[in-house]
Parts: sequence; structure tokens; C-alpha cells
Amino acid sequence: MKRLFDAVFRPHYYAGTRAEEIFVQQADAARWIMERISQEKEKIGIYEDVAGRSVKRGDFICRNCHNAEIEVKCKTKYSSKDIGDYYMIEYSQIKRHERMKDEVTNASVVFAFYERKGRSVLMDTLRMVDLNFLLGSRDYKNGKLYDKRTKCIKIPFRYTRERFEVLDILFKKRKR
Repeated sequence: MKRLFDAVFRPHYYAGTRAEEIFVQQADAARWIMERISQEKEKIGIYEDVAGRSVKRGDFICRNCHNAEIEVKCKTKYSSKDIGDYYMIEYSQIKRHERMKDEVTNASVVFAFYERKGRSVLMDTLRMVDLNFLLGSRDYKNGKLYDKRTKCIKIPFRYTRERFEVLDILFKKRKR
């Protein structure tokens, strides 16, 4: 019933749920082992108690990529002359994931984006970005990615990689 309600009245929620399902299927086909992370308030509360403030868990742990946390998003694609194609993510979510990584788990955080058209997920649009890479970028540090009006960070496609390439990079980097 909830899926039907979301499909009709909250298409962005429906698309997000559908994106997670597609992500798991594609990860499985690519031989990445994903384990769903509970999003229940009681479970998150334990982590917030340790951190001493608000944190955010990813949607999945990638068990065979050093327990990287994956946050799956289904977003509208935007484009501008100065940065090209990009997605937007709330700055508060970036900060809460960063706190979780730095103060609790010490695990990599990866954002996995799918493009959304209404309530539909464009299946072949998976792009990922590692949070550490994003936070270390010159554009992020100089505030060029922050949109004051929406309080969001722009994630330019040039900072992302297609499909599961980011996990391949993280896997090889930690293996050394």
C-alpha cells in the first residue's frame, strides 16, 4: 500500500525505493556484496549517541569493498555552462555522512546516483562519487559547489564515475 501511495503522491520517494532495488540487482550482477543498513530511528540513535550529534547511515554496506557505506540517490539531472551536468544533494546530508565516517565508522562513504524522470528511474545512469574525493576537491573547498538558495551541494558529473568504477578504485586503493 505504501508503494502505491508513494507512486501516486510522492514520486520522488517511489523513485528512490525503486533505485535501491535496481542498485542491488546491478551490484549483485557486478559481484559486489551489498548488505542493507537499518534506517530505524532506534538503530541510528546508537550512532548519534557515540558521535554526540546527528549522523547519517548509508543505505548499504559493501562487504567486499572494505565495508564502504553506499547512499543510493535518485535525482533530477541539471546542467549549467560553468559545471556541465550535475546532481544536487542536501548539504546537511553531506555533513551528517561525514560525521558518521569521521566520528564512528571510519568507513568510506560513496554516493550512488541514478537519474530520475518523474517516478521513473533511468536504469543505465548509475554514477558514483566517493565522499572523501568530493570533500577534497578544490571546487568544494572553495565553496563553488554550494548553492545558497537550495542549501545543496552540486555534484558535477566530472567528479563521478560510471557504474561501479568508484568501488573498483576503493577496493584497489585499500588493498595496497
